[in-house]
Amino acid sequence: MTVLVTGGSGFIGSHVVDKLRESGFDVLVFDIIKPHRNDITFIKGDITSRDQLNNAMKDIEYVYHIAGASDINKVEKQPVNAVDLNILSTAKVLDAARLNDVARVLFASSYFVDSGKGHLYATTKKASEMICSDYNTLYGLPFTILRYGTAYGPRSRGEDVISLFVKRALSGEPLEIHGSGVQSRNFIYVEDLAKGNVAALSQVAKNRTYILEGSRAVTIRELAEIVTRIFDEDIDIRFGSKRPDDYSGDKASDISYKELKWEPETDIQDGIRRYIKWYTENK
Repeated sequence: MTVLVTGGSGFIGSHVVDKLRESGFDVLVFDIIKPHRNDITFIKGDITSRDQLNNAMKDIEYVYHIAGASDINKVEKQPVNAVDLNILSTAKVLDAARLNDVARVLFASSYFVDSGKGHLYATTKKASEMICSDYNTLYGLPFTILRYGTAYGPRSRGEDVISLFVKRALSGEPLEIHGSGVQSRNFIYVEDLAKGNVAALSQVAKNRTYILEGSRAVTIRELAEIVTRIFDEDIDIRFGSKRPDDYSGDKASDISYKELKWEPETDIQDGIRRYIKWYTENK
């Protein structure tokens, strides 16, 4: 079975590629950056190019569409670019899949979609989900929507709160929290998330939507306390001004567990320890 992964050289995409290879799939990565491994086919391409996408999907059975603008702050600063990358490019991916008779497109969405937060980023993901559904209704193209929680772990961009806390702790700097720290996230270790992506290839996932998150929500204050305990050092925790409309995460849907026969395995403390080990070995 041959699978194409857009954004397969990125943080989450590269781990999805790893788990697909472990499961025996032939994998093609469509990205502007070369992937981290050599036992896959690399197609250098831009998701804004219809021609490149059409050519890349010849003889492809499944497509994971993971590429796009994922940094909420950058989306806010470059809204038109975000719409181009997250909405128009999704339509181009779906159309290329339709023209090449791809069996199914698995779309990487976000739990921000149902949170009422995330602003323009959430809007781009919600619009893309609707386009996936429309392509199924109009053209019979099957889809699976995967709403990711807050991923962390090896190969992260280094801009998420866990990465920032770890870097500050290693430097002996205080951990800075916006507001009181009661805002929460449903963090998920990236390897668990990647396994959930592979589980979604099951036929039961056809035309379904799943939430792939950690087993429980963690407040930012609790997260800071976990990091200080792991380092076992006197690290200050400082509280600053609250960001508007900060999101509080919810527990992942039981449907994801039951239908996909998948659930997150990595406890938040263990996951952070693994990330620290990777970071100190690769920084």
